Amino acid sequence: MIYLLNVKWTFLFATLFTMFASTGQNSDGDRYSHVESSEIDAIFSSYDNTTGGCVVGIADRGELIFSGGYGMANLDYGIPLEPDSRLMIASISKQFAAAAMLMMEQEGYLDLDEDIRTYIPEMPEFDEPVTTRMLIHHTSGLRDYFNLLSLKEMGLDPTFTYDEAIEMLSSQQALNFRPGTQHLYSNSGYFLMSVIVKNLTDMSMREYTDKHFFQPLGMESTHFHDDLEMNVPNRAMSYRPGPDGPGQFYRDNIDRVGDRALFTTIEDFAKWEANFIENRTNLENFTEKMTRKGVFRNGREHNYAAGLRINSYRTLDTVGHGGNYMGFRSSYVRFPEQELGIMVFCNMSNISPAPYANQLADLFLMKEFEEIFEEYKGLYRNDGFNRNYEIIMDDGDLYLKKGLRDKERLVWRNNDRFSAGSWDVRFQRNDDDEIEGFTVETGRTGRVTFERSGS
Repeated sequence: MIYLLNVKWTFLFATLFTMFASTGQNSDGDRYSHVESSEIDAIFSSYDNTTGGCVVGIADRGELIFSGGYGMANLDYGIPLEPDSRLMIASISKQFAAAAMLMMEQEGYLDLDEDIRTYIPEMPEFDEPVTTRMLIHHTSGLRDYFNLLSLKEMGLDPTFTYDEAIEMLSSQQALNFRPGTQHLYSNSGYFLMSVIVKNLTDMSMREYTDKHFFQPLGMESTHFHDDLEMNVPNRAMSYRPGPDGPGQFYRDNIDRVGDRALFTTIEDFAKWEANFIENRTNLENFTEKMTRKGVFRNGREHNYAAGLRINSYRTLDTVGHGGNYMGFRSSYVRFPEQELGIMVFCNMSNISPAPYANQLADLFLMKEFEEIFEEYKGLYRNDGFNRNYEIIMDDGDLYLKKGLRDKERLVWRNNDRFSAGSWDVRFQRNDDDEIEGFTVETGRTGRVTFERSGS
């Protein structure tokens, strides 16, 4: 279903979206008239009243222009997923914990480059200090506490308390590597951020983020879930497939937050997405601080910022993160130059939301991709094989045309590299930076070069 909010500007944008899609009109204020809601529905058509599913949001320049729910929030009571359904978004939560650290630095509570033992005295003294900045960028070397629980053959249940988590981490006498020299994803660091907030401010992570971020942004349906007895209106359950259909997976039995445990809605998260365009929070220089890449000791950057990955998709710059916990699966990606945000929050363990986010990007940014990939189009030939291939464009995608009816989609990997089925396709450029040919590499033929012979 498509759900249009009764908010003046969101309703206006949604109305324009529908109007232009049906009339074919276009304007700078409605950049996505080429996308019809039925195309989005088709992507999620496999989810119905017998399955979990996904809630989807598209934000254009900070305004939620599309929101929809597919599948069920609660199969026991027949409650469908809608944009006001509250889902736990797993590791997408990390950017909010990182924002809290940056806010505490601004308020003078915290020095990001100070030994964390200054703020958590229980932590052991390692050969070299671990800092909060290292926690943010996953360069601390701290062992992941989920892995430690697995080694101890302990489950994720209420018998493993907040205090026991601190005790387990404080008993570690070694790190995975010298702090600041490698990047290794660690949930431990983000859990410890909740400890830092509590120790320095006498507020919980839930209270601190509510004060500095959720209240200023009007995110009334968002919170870090640190109270297992707290009622959560419009809460979505999570599921996993079973022999007799979906079964419940998430049992709401962990009160540790920071690395996970943020409950939110598509409607609320769109307000967070909008804040990257126009800051309305207490954190100064919000976007610049949140998207500043981490730096190793040797001065080399890596792509993990403040709970966000700085990356690219089909040559366009992206900022985002994914989440995976129990039956919840989530993906958030924003295209900063285009000011487009895509959110896909799901509640079935067998759903991969990132490919859905990519499909939505392909729809909405079709025109940008057509412009980017225009230079690859043309006829290419290998005289030795006496064979021609044509690179064509269709609905924003490149295809390798092998014959009159046979074509294979070219999936962008990085730079001038694509894949076409099992083939690795790499384009070459001349000294003038123009495409002059490509190589195809397969297991049987090795590398074969095709030179451009026409357009």
